[in-house]
Amino acid sequence: MPRDELPLSESKLKKKVKVQSLLGKANLNFYLKCLKSLIQKCKDNIALHLHQDGSLEQKDEELIHNEITGCTISTSVESKERTLDNLEKLPHCQKIRQNSIWGIEFFDPLFAFPKDRLSFYIDADIFFIRPFEGLFDPSVVNGRCIFLRDIQWNAYSLSPMHLLHPRVSIVKGITTAVVCWDKSLIDWDYLEWFLDQKHLHKKPEWVLPTAQSILASKCLHKAKTVHAKQILNLYPNAKPDEQTFGMHLFASYRKNWLLEVDRLAKLSCT
Repeated sequence: MPRDELPLSESKLKKKVKVQSLLGKANLNFYLKCLKSLIQKCKDNIALHLHQDGSLEQKDEELIHNEITGCTISTSVESKERTLDNLEKLPHCQKIRQNSIWGIEFFDPLFAFPKDRLSFYIDADIFFIRPFEGLFDPSVVNGRCIFLRDIQWNAYSLSPMHLLHPRVSIVKGITTAVVCWDKSLIDWDYLEWFLDQKHLHKKPEWVLPTAQSILASKCLHKAKTVHAKQILNLYPNAKPDEQTFGMHLFASYRKNWLLEVDRLAKLSCT
């Protein structure tokens, strides 16, 4: 399926856009550092809403509110009940929401604000070093789904042989570190079918990222990606340049990049 990169343009947002993320007690200070950089560098008019994995204590939530003024946090019980209610007729979707952190990441943002047709999600491990705008523009997401481009790795649960299945197609080269959906595009029956096909789940931890790629393939030419240089996935061989305004710090390589990311952030301020 053809995939188009999405150029970011000057933002014309008036109403605050709800941007959602997910965090927990583990590595909380690191995630707050990244989310604060999002608030500081994003010139779009956004409001941050946080989902949690159930590990946050009251003191953690107080810390979050002290560090990020004006953000809102879903309780894990409230969010789970709302999501499972909305998935009532989709038992395989319900099961993965109950058993997987990926289920929280994918499903909960879609149902957090039922009156909003558009959903904007970003991982909490992306650190922003330069001002940017247009990433959370509703006029761009309207009628589309948008992901972060990955030019190095395809994290899918499928084997190449699975792509011969008549009902399976994917959008290659995307990662779900940034996910924006026009929710009207989601084919829930197709998603439920895929989650029932256990033989297509070669790598269980990648089932839902794969599901999003498969859903995107059903959207014809409406799937777009953020340019890989603008938000850069920090693999060991990554090379930030003047186009880079965000850096995706994978847990596997994070320690090797933290000092360099801080250095680049300081340089961008001079």
